[in-house]
Amino acid sequence: MQQIPPHPGNGGAGPAGELLRLLRADAGPDRYAALLDHCAPADRSWLAPLVDDALQVRARLEEQSRHETELAALYETAGDLSSLRDLEAVLRAIVHRARALLGTDVAYLMLNNDRRGDTYMRVTDGIRTDAFKHNSLPLGSGLGGLVAKHAVPYHTADYFEDTRFEHVRDDVVRAEGLISVQGVPLVRGEQVIGVLFAANRRSRPFADHEVALLVSLANHAAIAIENATLFQDVRRAVDELTRANTVIQAHSASIERAAALHERLIGIVLDGAGLPVVAATLADVLGGSILVLDARRSTLAAAGPDPLVDQARAAGALPEDSPAAQAAREAGVPSAEARRTRWVPAGDGGPAACATPIVAGGEAMGVLLLVRDEPEAADIHALESAALVTALMFLSERAVAEAEHRLHGELLEDLLGNPHRDTEGLRRRATLMGITLSRPHTVLAARCGGPHRRQAADAAASYAARAGGLAGEYRGDVVVLVPADSAPADVARTLAEQLTHSVGVPVTVGAAAAGGGARSVIEAHRDASRCLDVLLALDREGEGATSDELGIYGLLFHQTGRDELHRFVGRTIGPVLDHDARRGGELAHTLMTYFANDANFTRTAAALYIHINTLYQRVERITALLGPQWRHADQILQVHLALKVYAVLGAP
Repeated sequence: MQQIPPHPGNGGAGPAGELLRLLRADAGPDRYAALLDHCAPADRSWLAPLVDDALQVRARLEEQSRHETELAALYETAGDLSSLRDLEAVLRAIVHRARALLGTDVAYLMLNNDRRGDTYMRVTDGIRTDAFKHNSLPLGSGLGGLVAKHAVPYHTADYFEDTRFEHVRDDVVRAEGLISVQGVPLVRGEQVIGVLFAANRRSRPFADHEVALLVSLANHAAIAIENATLFQDVRRAVDELTRANTVIQAHSASIERAAALHERLIGIVLDGAGLPVVAATLADVLGGSILVLDARRSTLAAAGPDPLVDQARAAGALPEDSPAAQAAREAGVPSAEARRTRWVPAGDGGPAACATPIVAGGEAMGVLLLVRDEPEAADIHALESAALVTALMFLSERAVAEAEHRLHGELLEDLLGNPHRDTEGLRRRATLMGITLSRPHTVLAARCGGPHRRQAADAAASYAARAGGLAGEYRGDVVVLVPADSAPADVARTLAEQLTHSVGVPVTVGAAAAGGGARSVIEAHRDASRCLDVLLALDREGEGATSDELGIYGLLFHQTGRDELHRFVGRTIGPVLDHDARRGGELAHTLMTYFANDANFTRTAAALYIHINTLYQRVERITALLGPQWRHADQILQVHLALKVYAVLGAP
């Protein structure tokens, strides 16, 4: 080891002591050079090697200090990653540390977007221009493209003169004033996901340790992005599981609620309770107002606080302009395939409503209506389940009604067709059905088109049940027997109106009074049937009346036997009827049309769709058959009357 001789004038604390003080003060290299320049020539020979050693020690201390600083920065970055802070904050800290530790003018981080096919600016530090802060490049272009292609760091001392990469957006780089740029890849697995840059606005090389530090920071950034991606995936999975759990819980609650409602509804059915109890139960469970409508949207039952319930009860139907009526119309469309639950929001006509069809075997039997704010899916499911139970109730009521209808029909068949076979048995059977044959009744005969007769019979049975009577089918007509609490004519008109409304086509009703006893019922039925025939012959379809209201026609049919009436028809218009029968003519029809048009030839020809000359020829033929007197005042009345009687009686 070299000995340091004492300085002769400084007591051993001369140049050597000054050298130690420079090391302790971390002086710059120029201070060491100044020490050599000012020392005595005799000391320079031994002091120069010591100065070189001191400079090496100083360099190692500087490197150690720098290394410690870099390790501290990496440690802080690792701490940021372990604390799982916000990704944006972590990336900003990494870019800021890169700029500070490398002493560059700027630092920035760009990430790849494979979906868009570009590399976009993610974080910047020291950048001045907005264009650079929001810059993006096509994948593979620029210095970053070169780094990403080879997955190794690249440096350019003069960005604009470097030909190793494709130059794009140089105007943005030039505006920022960058000259030398160092880029290192961000690698996740085997894929380059971005580039971390450090750059200067002057030409400056980057030492190996600076590149290594930048690579370490880039690796930390890649880890931060990976962690954030994993954390987002975990959070997304947790959110999905939470949502799924919420849905499962809601579905479970919905199932439990629907099961409880179904159990209550089944209990109602088994207890024999009616539709009003069903409506009240649904209104209580679903928290709204419930209306049960039949296939014609007439109100069968209603419950709930909404004023619409009172309106439907009072009018027997919904207001046509209400959302509830619209929902009922849409839910009860004719096509079974198209029927489904319909929701109509609130409007000027009333509150919002949800309607589901009551369907059994493809037949639309009615509509179940919920009036309330927009229901949840569970409410709709509960409403649809209730519609199934309601359909069962409809079918049960229909089966009971059909059984009663059959029994009533059998009683009427025996009463009207075989009254003398078992009079006492008829009386007992009628009593079991709530009918006392010995008291006065009104007998009604109703008729409509064939396809609608069964529907008319069902509606008549409902009417008779409310009136304390019975109804059934007999010889093609619907026969109703009710207690004589009102005038027969009024009962006939009421029944005709109600049946016409229920069936949708005109229903004609004839009525007669029965004083008491089976024979009286038979005679009243005969009179009611004759009245019905006359009403139809007089083109009074859809009306209800008694013989007393038919004027001369009623008197004629009531007082005269059928044989005598046939003889009257034969004497009066027999030749015309015989002519039509032999030749297939239409003289009788021509006469009826002639009288219906007040004996006006022009209107009669138009009604018959024939030329007026043809009408004249037919009238001449009728005159030849009946004689010229048929058009005189007395005879013309008899001809007209005979035609009406013939229309009622038909051929003998």
